[in-house]
Amino acid sequence: MVAMGQAQQKSDSGEGSVLRRKTDRGRARHQARAMTLAKSLRLSLAKVADDLLDLALAALAIKVEEVAGDDLQEHFDARNLLMLLDGPDGRPAAAALDPLLVGALIQQQTMAQVLPDTGGDPRPMTDTDAAVTAPFVNALIKRAAALPDAPADKHLLAGHAFGSRVDNPRLLSLALEEQAYRLITLTVDIAGGVRQGQILLCLPEPDEAVAQVPPEDAVEEVAGKGNQKSATLSQSVLALDVGLDIALARLRMPLARLGQLRVGDTLELNGARFDRAEVLRPGGGSLVRGVLGQLDGCRALRIVPEKRGAQTPNRRASDRAGLDQRAPEPHSPPIPSAPAEMAPIDVSPAAPDDLPDMSDLPELDLSNMDDLPELDGLPELDDMPDLGDLPDLPDLSERKAG
Repeated sequence: MVAMGQAQQKSDSGEGSVLRRKTDRGRARHQARAMTLAKSLRLSLAKVADDLLDLALAALAIKVEEVAGDDLQEHFDARNLLMLLDGPDGRPAAAALDPLLVGALIQQQTMAQVLPDTGGDPRPMTDTDAAVTAPFVNALIKRAAALPDAPADKHLLAGHAFGSRVDNPRLLSLALEEQAYRLITLTVDIAGGVRQGQILLCLPEPDEAVAQVPPEDAVEEVAGKGNQKSATLSQSVLALDVGLDIALARLRMPLARLGQLRVGDTLELNGARFDRAEVLRPGGGSLVRGVLGQLDGCRALRIVPEKRGAQTPNRRASDRAGLDQRAPEPHSPPIPSAPAEMAPIDVSPAAPDDLPDMSDLPELDLSNMDDLPELDGLPELDDMPDLGDLPDLPDLSERKAG
């Protein structure tokens, strides 16, 4: 009886091991064919980078962990590009891209080439970086949300799209108010080993009741909200918000006077006019003039075009209408005429009868000749040059004006 019991125990043990091996093998095959969350992100990363940017990206490692909402701040790096993602049902999420990956995405879109990293401290991330990389993040989340087999994984990704850039980890963690989040860290190979970057997705855990239903509506929401696959770099940059600084008047004062200003002081703004508002350049100076007013209850500025004639010279015939001037008449040079002959000049002495009457002149008094000055100092006339050798003067009566 003891021997038979031991034999039966060995037989049961053997059958159990065979069944266990068959079950494990079947489970492994199912897992190999199943589309998990990690596999969905790995495939979507490579496909989106190739279709959208013509760039080779590959996920070297994917790490998934659950983190409480109060501990999120320590998982965000201030040097990374921090994004706040809008989510379904008003539940925001977050994404973070390190500077190496952001630089590679920008280089690929601007130069069609990714350069090796030169080292050094990374530059601060800007709104322009967020606008350029947002289409890539939206496309990655949208494609990955449609692939997982588990409804919970679909709900985890679906419905999220880029919302805005956040300056620091503290503000980003304050915007995430859920109790638990799932952190997904992707280590990315860029352009076949030229660089290595990292993507961090911080997604709120879906509710258990909602996670059992495939999120088809959420996927459609992403398609309608974040489908920017065809957006180019210029379109992304032109979609940025730009603030306008408008000045109604300019005031100059000494620096000492400026330092003495206190609350309640009044400054006289001479010449402030709403119809001569100036739009200021970011670095200073006037960009354009306009009229400041309101439209539909909102502040509005109507741009007033400047007169071109005051800045640019008008040289073409098409510019004459704006100058309000008549067409110029053709210029023809005058025809030279033959010089007129001048009348002969009469140089003959006048006749005595033609002389004026001088009878009213006073008489000369020659009685006091002794008062005349002595003339002893005058030179003798013998020393004067002989005038007999002078040439004869021409007869002017026969000359004519040339």
